[in-house]
Amino acid sequence: MFVRQATMENQFVKQYPELMRGKKIMYVHGFGSSAQSGTVQMLRTLMPNATVVARDIPLHPEEGLQMLKAMAAEEQPDLIIGTSMGGMYTEMLTGFDRILVNPAFEMGDTMSKFTGKQVFQNPREDGVQEFIVTKGLIKEYQEMTTHNFEHAADPDERTRVIALFGDNDPVVHTYDLFHEHYPTAIGFHGEHRLTDKVAMHYLIPVIRYIDDRQEGRERPVVYVDIETLRDSYGNATASMHKAYEMLIEHYNVYIMTVALRSAHRRAASHNRADEPRRQGVPRRR
Repeated sequence: MFVRQATMENQFVKQYPELMRGKKIMYVHGFGSSAQSGTVQMLRTLMPNATVVARDIPLHPEEGLQMLKAMAAEEQPDLIIGTSMGGMYTEMLTGFDRILVNPAFEMGDTMSKFTGKQVFQNPREDGVQEFIVTKGLIKEYQEMTTHNFEHAADPDERTRVIALFGDNDPVVHTYDLFHEHYPTAIGFHGEHRLTDKVAMHYLIPVIRYIDDRQEGRERPVVYVDIETLRDSYGNATASMHKAYEMLIEHYNVYIMTVALRSAHRRAASHNRADEPRRQGVPRRR
């Protein structure tokens, strides 16, 4: 098990010391990774007064799911965050608030591109460095993913699961599949990995929304005309991201537009991540 207490505040990096203060976040890593993923340290750095817990997931999916269910029951986290394969597992950890980042709901198909000997991307507690992707292992994951969405019809569960999808993800393409079962799918500009930039611009606002909901907090509302965020050529102004990041730390921010064309809907969905239940993301064409 790889568990460490909250990271100390650091004045030289962007942090959110009030976010999830005193709460516990369980992180579920992706395929071929471990609890020593850089994402774990990133979450601890971003939220220094929260406790982030993670454990190595067994290679075989049935063992992995049972371990994660037991861990969630033991740790009782306030929030579970899963990336890629971890997002696939996290969807099945019912009874908790959950965020899925590029969830790999089609693991069998995804793994078929990586058959043969593989190397774990991060150190594992058991010291194992290599593993083999066989046809049998692929079938195990194909069977496991048939259990996704079994509880998606539950009204309570539908409000507790939010997913983020990169518009340039070269590995996983499950936005439409997720949106068939859950209402809150949020697109972001990025690829498969959860980078620092994606975490700050998209993940943190969703975590803030969940933290506020858990605490019964309501923030003042600010409406911003979308035209104020563009230059004369229609491009985002240089100061737009910085100003928006400052606003969403204290307000619920809504981007206002006259015509809800598809491009505007996508822009609005990106910029209202702090209120994900009230916004929708258009299906990819």
